[in-house]
Amino acid sequence: MILRETNDAKKNSEYLNERGLFSKPFPITSTKYEDFSNSDIVNHEYNYAVITSPKAIKVLNKIVSNNKTVFSKSSKIFTIGIETKNKLNKFNFTNVFNANGNSQSLIELILKSTCRSDFGLWIAAKNRSVDLKKFLTKSNRRIEILEAYKTLPILKLCKSIKKDLTNCKHLNLIILSSRNVTITKDILNNYNLFKEVNCKSTLFVNSDKVAQKAKTLGWLNIKTIKKNFTKDILDYILELPK
Repeated sequence: MILRETNDAKKNSEYLNERGLFSKPFPITSTKYEDFSNSDIVNHEYNYAVITSPKAIKVLNKIVSNNKTVFSKSSKIFTIGIETKNKLNKFNFTNVFNANGNSQSLIELILKSTCRSDFGLWIAAKNRSVDLKKFLTKSNRRIEILEAYKTLPILKLCKSIKKDLTNCKHLNLIILSSRNVTITKDILNNYNLFKEVNCKSTLFVNSDKVAQKAKTLGWLNIKTIKKNFTKDILDYILELPK
């Protein structure tokens, strides 16, 4: 089961199914976009933009189409990974630079590719886990934050997912953030299923940080896949012994 935002869970599950591994999406969050049309933030001139999630592409496209004095398709864009870069390229953004899938490499990339006089715009989630602006400000970089969307937990289980959680003898659960590990436990606790599911599950996570969070929450069987990109994580899952 892929425990992610609704669209991400569906896409990742389809990727595994198309390659012969039975998988189901388990949506645990949804995305809500904010109305920023009257925000003063989008009326400034910026030298570059920063995107830490593909969800921000929709916002960037809207900014470009509504006010081309702020950004154009050729403006400098920094992304956290190659997957977001590729999606931007498909939307005809031509000046995109990707980091290595984590916030530290993104910060280093921005510092290397900008100067003190540059002014950046970070299109971010309201409930983000990393304060990118704090680190860049310490290094004498100016950046504004546009809180353009937020992810909301889905705490209600659909009948089919609840049935699978109850009836399956073993579950492989793929969870790729500390926040989602917490949300998953909250969902299961709401249905008094955490103890039962925990005992028969292997939790696949993408970093030691997420693994440590899972341990503190009481998850028993945790496997860490040290890959930076979602595709690499899914490909690793495909190569596991059946």
